[in-house]
Amino acid sequence: MLKIKNPSPKKLQELLTKNPLQDSSILHYTGSMWGIGARLSAKDAIRRINKLKSREKAGMIVLVPDITWFEQQKFDVPDSIYALMQQYFPGNLSIAFKVEDPAFEHIAVNGKVAFRVPTDPLLRYFIELLGEPIVSTSINYSNLPAENDLVKIEKFYDTWFDFALLPHKKAIDAPALPSTLIEYVGKEESGGVQSVKCLREGSIPFYEVKSSFDKPLVMFVCTANICRSPIAEKLFAKMLSDENLPYSTDSSGLLEGGHMISLSSMQLLMETGIMEAQEHVSKQITSQMIAASWLVLTMEIRQRDFLREANPNMAHKILTLNEITGYDADIDDPFGSEKDNYRTTYAIIEDRLKILINKIKNKEIKLKENQ
Repeated sequence: MLKIKNPSPKKLQELLTKNPLQDSSILHYTGSMWGIGARLSAKDAIRRINKLKSREKAGMIVLVPDITWFEQQKFDVPDSIYALMQQYFPGNLSIAFKVEDPAFEHIAVNGKVAFRVPTDPLLRYFIELLGEPIVSTSINYSNLPAENDLVKIEKFYDTWFDFALLPHKKAIDAPALPSTLIEYVGKEESGGVQSVKCLREGSIPFYEVKSSFDKPLVMFVCTANICRSPIAEKLFAKMLSDENLPYSTDSSGLLEGGHMISLSSMQLLMETGIMEAQEHVSKQITSQMIAASWLVLTMEIRQRDFLREANPNMAHKILTLNEITGYDADIDDPFGSEKDNYRTTYAIIEDRLKILINKIKNKEIKLKENQ
């Protein structure tokens, strides 16, 4: 087995130029689990992997480098599934849906193929350099638990691999987290109602995925969750209801919660007929809340950057409300000022939310890494 440990981009490019791994079995780390795989086109290697695992042909997860890969390949991805991809990719959710492309026929199950964008940046870069996806499966004999200890893998499964891509030790210090695998059931399959079903529950609870599928969540964030983000949350909920759009909304802050909405924010919302504003109690945002959100929209750039730094794998879906609607700078905090300042802030947020509603209706929300 040829091993390459934490290679530089240049070294990895040179390696694949000399040896493109056309029919090799590949040991790789997804960011949460070790796997065995091969190029999508390496049918002989895939057959060998299934034989090593003592199983007949079975579905494998197709690992792609980024969500933009689907657009580049002109894949027909259902809108609701695309929203899940935006929310969870890169991450630990694998999504199976119908694929007509014959290039995937050898790894499809009932015409469906499961896809995921792994969290490990080295693996994603490696897939980019290959120029095609790799298919991935667990390291184990059929019906036995997956092996995720590298020492044991190298000791007991060494002969399974032609090549090993090993990230930095620090990158594999986390606990093993198997992906959650879901299947998309289209309207033509279920008599007119699209849905998702759980094939395997892993680190992401299926109830969360199902909730996101039914109503993607837009989370608004400000400093204390008592002025700007409650205005955005309550106004957006009203707009969604008026437009009959299947999305949900929430708000939170960077500071510890438990406080009532500011008086001026509450009064302005109630003037609009949003009486539930008086029931608002602030809460502090968590990584789990970000994971459960399709979009996380902050009022300020510093809030966005703080959350991105704390949650790098979810950075692509954390933006400012101004940013996602085509504006620059911050939406200023009116806390402690006169009501006229609150009214100005209210009007700005309302304007941005109208733009956001139109972008959602016109399917113009595109989330990508490093934006």
